[in-house]
Amino acid sequence: MAFKPSPPDALADSMTPDRLRTHCCCLALLAFGLLATPGVAQDWPSIRGPQYDGSAASGDQELAEGPLKLKVVWKHPIGSGYSGVVKSGDRLVSAMADMVADQEYVVAMSAVTGETLWKTPTGKVMKGANGSFDGPVSTPAADDTQTYHLSPFGILAAYDLTDGSIVWQHDLKTEYSVEPNFYGFGTSPIVHDDVLIIPVGSPEGAVMGFDTRTGEVVWKAGQDQAAFQSAVTMELAGETTVLVACNTTLFAIRPATGELIWSRPHGGASGEPVAAVVPVPLPGGGLFLNDSRDGSTGLNLHADGATERWSGRTIRNTYCVPVMSGGLLCSYSSRFLVAVDPETGDQVWRTRSPSNGFLATVAGRLVVATLDGSLHVGDVTEDGFHEAAQTQVFKTGDTDSEGLMWALPSIAGRSIYLRSLGAIARIDLLPGQQTEMAATEESKLGPDFAAFIQSVQASDNKQSLIDQYLHGKSLPLVEDDFVHFILQGKYNDVAVASELFGVRQERAMQRIAGTDLFYFGVQVPEATRLSYVFFADYQPLIDPTSDRRFTSGLVAGEMEPIFRKPNSSLELSWFDKGSLTDDLEVDVDESNSELLGTIVETQLDSAELKESVGLSIYLPPGYAETEQGAPEKNYPVVFVHDGKSAMDSGNQASIVDQLIHSKAIRPVVVVFIDKRFYPMQGASGYPEFFAKELLPKIDREYRISANRDDRASLSGGFGATLALMATLPVSDQIGVIGCHSPFAFEMLHPMVSQLSKLPNDRCQILVQWSRHEFRNPSENWNMGDQAQIIAKILADGDHEVTSEGIGTGSDWVSWRTQSVRMWQHLLGQ
Repeated sequence: MAFKPSPPDALADSMTPDRLRTHCCCLALLAFGLLATPGVAQDWPSIRGPQYDGSAASGDQELAEGPLKLKVVWKHPIGSGYSGVVKSGDRLVSAMADMVADQEYVVAMSAVTGETLWKTPTGKVMKGANGSFDGPVSTPAADDTQTYHLSPFGILAAYDLTDGSIVWQHDLKTEYSVEPNFYGFGTSPIVHDDVLIIPVGSPEGAVMGFDTRTGEVVWKAGQDQAAFQSAVTMELAGETTVLVACNTTLFAIRPATGELIWSRPHGGASGEPVAAVVPVPLPGGGLFLNDSRDGSTGLNLHADGATERWSGRTIRNTYCVPVMSGGLLCSYSSRFLVAVDPETGDQVWRTRSPSNGFLATVAGRLVVATLDGSLHVGDVTEDGFHEAAQTQVFKTGDTDSEGLMWALPSIAGRSIYLRSLGAIARIDLLPGQQTEMAATEESKLGPDFAAFIQSVQASDNKQSLIDQYLHGKSLPLVEDDFVHFILQGKYNDVAVASELFGVRQERAMQRIAGTDLFYFGVQVPEATRLSYVFFADYQPLIDPTSDRRFTSGLVAGEMEPIFRKPNSSLELSWFDKGSLTDDLEVDVDESNSELLGTIVETQLDSAELKESVGLSIYLPPGYAETEQGAPEKNYPVVFVHDGKSAMDSGNQASIVDQLIHSKAIRPVVVVFIDKRFYPMQGASGYPEFFAKELLPKIDREYRISANRDDRASLSGGFGATLALMATLPVSDQIGVIGCHSPFAFEMLHPMVSQLSKLPNDRCQILVQWSRHEFRNPSENWNMGDQAQIIAKILADGDHEVTSEGIGTGSDWVSWRTQSVRMWQHLLGQ
């Protein structure tokens, strides 16, 4: 696209002489830069750049090798949003949310100075929920004269680049019956030969082409739904072809007419639809599709279809759109930067550094923009990523407003444009040596341990000194307010994951030079109980020095949250800091196989759930003994939802048995229900199963009290949400509920609110949440916050709610520290 300067009269009228001179100098420098790099694209017209493959400056030989410098030329605040930056001439365009005004905007800025040139409102703010931040998702597209954007509420519009006036617009929801996806409308358009091409997911056509000048619909193609996808163009059988993957289907389309050349189901067709897949061209007429949460596919494209080149898990579980660099396909897989052979799909290497983020290329070199706001440029070879330059662009943290970076990088000429949740910046690439380093999270060490590290580093007999220091000490090593995670072994890469950092998070551990000892320290002022796991050479490893371990009900794989049924859960280690459990009446960690009471194992063949549900029923001591002539005794009953986790990891049967023996609670019948709730799969039929099948069975077969105040439900995490869903509709029969950390994203709030206001009896409910809760700070969700919202919703429904925070982590190993308090609540003691 041609370089397009701003209207000189309009700019000059608003500038002082000094500002005008500065502006002219900047334009002159920019023009010099354009002349200095002939053949290098100076625009970035869509989310993936001019070639739709994330590449830029391919003709700039001066940047293609040797040392580089990164210089932050300007940085300005901007409202929240995921929308990336596009460039046309001297204009940058993005979209953002102004939370104070409750208004979203398409905004144009000067590429030279970052100054806002115009902003046009697009509608109310799409507020973050269910693990998202505030603001628009769609990245605009641009040509020489206009820019195009899809708002989160479905308004597709063209804006004049000069002043931001609306040229044309469509309401996709009302005009074409397009339904918004989970986070609103978020597909990103591209422009090809005066046709705006965008996946819309309409019943009239999965993909639509609009005349860029008039907004008229030129064509409609295919049948599928769409969410956050974007099309690409490629040469296929000698003609330019649009390739676009909607939720379940890959389409090949002629861009001028919309003729569907062929279509092919992709990974989303065989399971959960894939909402964010963007095709990536591969060498040799291939195409990459990140077409499932747990894997991806390489295709060979043909004139009449596509065949599989490879499929596998080398690139999985990532929001990153891959790029080609150094002859390898580069991406993130989970949180690790990986390089994959584009012909075979085999992993060539992976690395933890730079941390998780998004990719592009400049002059063939890999550009990495991390979630944490750092920028890295370097070379990809068969043996790894070799960094040439890095800098910290945005500040992140509790007190910083610039925030995380969730937009793909944009590159035009020798400038990289980055956009965080609170700021936008231009960073120039220059030949030369970089001196500034990107920020890393430093290990925090207690004074004694820090002195030990120094002594080992200075010693000629390092291992002997390590053995002597660690002898007799339990790990992790606690020193006053500091906790030091320590692992010894012949590993190349070690990290530690814990609730301290959140899910999908870990911290790289540092090796003492000349030894096999890795460490990472954190400051934890309060008494607490927390779980952790090492990742040693990318494989999970429980602490080999500790027998304190349990199977998590919350995380699996690479510290991934269990929102769907996993193949297996992670085994974690745990530790105590302080004396949380010293004053308890029972040993909550003792797993007593010789109970004073008995457990009856049975099952219920459920017509409502269409499956058999296992039941473990605890009967207290004396249940089977009735004195001759005395009336049979009826017992209180507690239903424990997600009961297998409560028994195996929560030790609840043993705790109840001890509490009864010590007379801390009344004898009670406990029904452990072996049925989990996975939020992405729903709980269809469970409330009906509980009300119509389970309750009558237990009433018929066991001597339990009919008094609703003697009947309770208990669980934790997603099981606590299940307990609310099942119990509130039958509150005439069950009067007490206990919830450890109820996990309920915003999408579940209306359901809980509706249940809390049913015209039946009110319940006594204890809601607890943890200080180090199940959360992901990078994705804007924290189940501690959700638990407090759920408590308020229940209280607003006139239930008698007690809400309290506890100083531990999440999961049953931590919740069981509160068991005495919880069981006494359940039994009214």
